[in-house]
Amino acid sequence: MSDSTALFGWPASGELKRTGALTFGFALFFLVVYGGASWVTGFYPGGLRVDLPIEQHIPFIPGWAAVYVSMDVLLLLSLFIFRTWRQMLPFALALCAQTVVGALCFLVLPVEVAWPPRAVSGGWMQVFQLADTMNLERNYLPSLHVAFACTAALAYRERSGPVARAVFALWALAIAASTLLIHEHHLVDVLAGALLAWGTWRVVAPRVREERFLEAVRVEALCARELYRFARRHPRYGLIALALYQQSVGRWRKARRARAGFCFLQLVDDVLDGDRPVEGEPLDHIDALIVRLETGAPHVPGASSEFHDTATTLGRVLLAELTDDRAREQVLELVRTMRKDRERVRDGRWWDAATLQAHLANTFRLSVELMLHVADARVHSNEAPSLLAALGWCSVMRDLREDLAQGLFNVPADVAAEVRAGGHDPADMDALLASEAGRTWALAEYQRARALLDRSALELAALEGRPGASLLRLFHRSVESFWAKKLPRRMPFLRQSSVLGTS
Repeated sequence: MSDSTALFGWPASGELKRTGALTFGFALFFLVVYGGASWVTGFYPGGLRVDLPIEQHIPFIPGWAAVYVSMDVLLLLSLFIFRTWRQMLPFALALCAQTVVGALCFLVLPVEVAWPPRAVSGGWMQVFQLADTMNLERNYLPSLHVAFACTAALAYRERSGPVARAVFALWALAIAASTLLIHEHHLVDVLAGALLAWGTWRVVAPRVREERFLEAVRVEALCARELYRFARRHPRYGLIALALYQQSVGRWRKARRARAGFCFLQLVDDVLDGDRPVEGEPLDHIDALIVRLETGAPHVPGASSEFHDTATTLGRVLLAELTDDRAREQVLELVRTMRKDRERVRDGRWWDAATLQAHLANTFRLSVELMLHVADARVHSNEAPSLLAALGWCSVMRDLREDLAQGLFNVPADVAAEVRAGGHDPADMDALLASEAGRTWALAEYQRARALLDRSALELAALEGRPGASLLRLFHRSVESFWAKKLPRRMPFLRQSSVLGTS
């Protein structure tokens, strides 16, 4: 790895992915905002004239288009100057701020250029056409080309010696001159771009460099990455992600505990289920995580770095932002409850029906109570016991095939024994449902769920009007939909049930 004090260097692989993502994100943001402003102003009937009399004497020199397009090279140098995402972020956000301010100016103060028509032929024609295409149309005041070049010079000078500072300053000055010499901008545009660069860099960079801001960005990046990974595994997590971000609008800071909490608990669940592979026994990693969260230890020997860094960060954010000691205790209690499923898988245990139902009810009591607390609800999970039981039923039947394949046996031990006695393997979904005992159990569970949902509807009706009741009703509707539509499609024999038409 290169010397961190050197001006140029090659970033570490992981950091290059992050700084590259910032670069790509800015490029996409710029295309949408800058291009959108150009498209909107295309409907304007005309624009302001900002040309000065002195500009009549500025020659048109097509060859300076090569300097104009060199701005992309100047910006891309940031990947080798800012070799970590923390170093790159102030630069990237300053450019984003300039893009937004510039777009607003384009929309409010549309400018009409006063340069005469330009005709280019010969060797510089293609370079000039590239420069003219980069500029699009009508986006003139301020010149973002000048703003970006000046921002690069200001940002790079902080890591440069005297010679490099002079080179970057002259490069930015040459780019500013090129906008005039190829008649893309007027003097007012150039001056406004330079002032925009100076102002945004002075305002944005110090604030973005604050550790609190950088840590908040890191947490949001971790949440976004985990939500993306969850959604890749199953579309329902994509819907959850959209709901989380939608609920965060207007209350972003306060809703961070919901985003971090969901990602933390789902990540723990994925590790325990084997959906997120870790080296060695998952229980060892979860136990090490609990130690880190309870003691604040910076490192536990043998910890898997990516999982532990992510889970510890998100877990600490959740615990720090919960306002109730009992809620913080419930987070760790829920993790310990979840780890029991992995113990069952490791030991190949089959539980009886009462033990299974009690375990599922406790899991959903804790998880729903945490959701309600995060949502500032005024209802509690123990006020809707039938809904908790219905959620446990839904979880079992929805993931039955996958759980059995992973060795998580959510079929009661006595049912499994009957299935084996009939010559079938209860750990195989198809074999289970091919047996009389397995089908009888599935039908009984289906009827039990109907009774739970009917009682849940009465419990929720008694909570009507209290903050948080709507969230419980949302869960209820989700289970109702699974009971009435999705599960009968998976198990057609359930359609013969006499309870199918009841509600």
